[in-house]
Amino acid sequence: MADKKFAVLFDTNSYRQFVSGKKTNEALCEIKALKKMENRKNIQAYGVMVVALEMLGNLAEGETGVNYRDCLNGLLAMIEHCSDGHGTPPRYTLQPALHIANSFFGGVPQEIENRAKNLMGIAEDLSRDLQTALKHHQEKGTFNTIRTYIDNEEQVFSTTITDFIEGVKQKVVSEHPRIADRDLRTKLLAYIQTKEFESIIAKGIIVATAQKLNQGLPEQEIDKRALKMMEEFPLSAGFHQWICHKIVHDTIDMQSSTSRKKRWNWLWDYQVAFLVNKHTLDGREVILVTSDGDLIKMLKDCGYNNKVLTITQYIDFVKSSGKRQWCFNLCRLLTFFNKVK
Repeated sequence: MADKKFAVLFDTNSYRQFVSGKKTNEALCEIKALKKMENRKNIQAYGVMVVALEMLGNLAEGETGVNYRDCLNGLLAMIEHCSDGHGTPPRYTLQPALHIANSFFGGVPQEIENRAKNLMGIAEDLSRDLQTALKHHQEKGTFNTIRTYIDNEEQVFSTTITDFIEGVKQKVVSEHPRIADRDLRTKLLAYIQTKEFESIIAKGIIVATAQKLNQGLPEQEIDKRALKMMEEFPLSAGFHQWICHKIVHDTIDMQSSTSRKKRWNWLWDYQVAFLVNKHTLDGREVILVTSDGDLIKMLKDCGYNNKVLTITQYIDFVKSSGKRQWCFNLCRLLTFFNKVK
């Protein structure tokens, strides 16, 4: 029987942790060594576009920035990690918007596709001729432009999710006009966990995608595609459902300084986790490597506790077992970790 195959996805902080304290040449040497160990165990790395986006955005800090060196080396390590060499381009997963558009509309928004291509082009510029590319993109203001884009998208995400929850809250109030605040919170939390609420999110995603493609859809077709999307990509709506529940349950102010630092990046966590589901990626089961507590908890709450490891656990595993037992040991490690987490 052929060995089981895995596709591994690293989030931003996993690459940053991997290269932390290392010089560029040392980081690249170690990621190449990791690739050799992965190849022996039928593990192949895939880059997540938003991971490149976040690291490129942090290059706007300049060389004196606290995140600059780890993000630069992390980006170069990701490109190497997801490449087979011999001039072939790195393997990248599509952004959720492109996956959804292609899967349910048979086409992709040109603006989003062009942005993805430009992003990967910048990353590959750096991998080919680091100093020349850094100088060019710094003078051109590329990294500042990316940083501004990230900040704007995070602000829009925070405002949108807050307004959405407020709209749902008003729906509950309209149905129970004399409800007490404590009971309102209880009913709101209960409603957020329903399939009806999840389907509302899914329909919103389908409608937004249709608008980007300048397509109109009848209500019945929206319902049909939303249901299919929930089946094929459970976290497309499930992640947003989890976020809404957490915001209400923990009484989170999404405009607070803490949220700006720690919660606005839920937008990017969603894009990293999107492909974690029962399906495969190029015939490979997907494993996500992250140390993000919220992301790990979300995956566990959504039933994917057997698909996530921290960077330390992942590297320890890859370095340890022999080829015959690797699949068994990985499954055992994932099961054990998520029992004690």
